[in-house]
Amino acid sequence: MSPVLDEYKKYVAEHPRDPLAHEQMGQAYNGFGMFAGAEAEYLRALELDPKNADFNNRLAINYDEWGKTAKSVEYYQKAIELKPNHVLYFSLGSAYEKLGKFDDAAKAYQESIRIKPTFTYALYNLAVLDSKQDRPQEAIELLRKVVELEPKNIFAQHALGMFYVRTGEKTGAMQQYYILQTLNPKLAEDLLRLIPK
Repeated sequence: MSPVLDEYKKYVAEHPRDPLAHEQMGQAYNGFGMFAGAEAEYLRALELDPKNADFNNRLAINYDEWGKTAKSVEYYQKAIELKPNHVLYFSLGSAYEKLGKFDDAAKAYQESIRIKPTFTYALYNLAVLDSKQDRPQEAIELLRKVVELEPKNIFAQHALGMFYVRTGEKTGAMQQYYILQTLNPKLAEDLLRLIPK
């Protein structure tokens, strides 16, 4: 680890005014799980280039991995202000969900889907969130979109079957069972056990 970091440190020392050098140093620290060191380098990069959305995003990811989720929200929001995209809104939604702010998480996921309607990660996460908030029909509609886009997504197929069971739609649940039989027999059997005889 030390020789690798020493190379990065040497480069930063030779290029102290280069924001990319500090960003790369931050990435190196982050890669080794040295979150405080990464934070200092990303903040220095932002001092030198405050309008850089990527630097804000990297700092947000660092805080998220460090367990400082409230700080990650702050920097995801800054990155979004500078360069909004579906992935940043998805990351923001995930951070809000960790904080238990489900309404804010739902809004972020919805914005991600608005930007990219085929973004299955956001569709799936919003479905799970709807489940937590006791909105099974909304979750079913979202999961239908996911399996339409990704027919081999076994987790979405299984979750859809589970929601059919939960809402008493036995026919839908059995259809999911037959689909899962070809994709993942173990998950199919798990679903079948829950379908009322």
